Order: sequence, then structure tokens, then C-alpha cells
Amino acid sequence: QQQDQTVTMPKKRRANGRNKPAGARGHVKRVFCEASGSMVPKDKAVKRFLVRNIVESAAIRDLQESCVYDSYVLPKLCRKVYY
Repeated sequence: QQQDQTVTMPKKRRANGRNKPAGARGHVKRVFCEASGSMVPKDKAVKRFLVRNIVESAAIRDLQESCVYDSYVLPKLCRKVYY
């Protein structure tokens, strides 16, 4: 007589890896990588905020000399970049 014995494997996780924790996100929007052009999840991408002058530094003095207004401040170019 042979008794029917089933061997159960140990469970690694309580929900077999299917249950997400309370704070986990399902999906995140994707953004373009500045370097490679590929789509990267927004929370994974490296984010930088670039602030530059619209005019390069060589032409700033020429513009200020030819400007009619004395205290005119050149606008800046603001841009958020993802890597």
C-alpha cells in the first residue's frame, strides 16, 4: 500500500507577487528623453529645469546699447528637460 502524499512548495510571497502595496502606482505618463529620444516614465526620468537668456552673451551688450529703454531686462527662456 502506497499512501498518496503531495509535496507543496514553499510560498515566496503572500499574494504570489500580484498584490501591489498601498502607495504603488499603476501607470505613469511617459516623457521624451532629451538625449536619446526614447519614451521614459516620468517618475524614473532625471528632471532638470533650464533657465537661459534668449540672447547669447555676445549680443547682450549690443542690444542694451541700442535699446531705447534704460532699464529694460531681457527675458529668459525657461524649459523643463528630461534625461
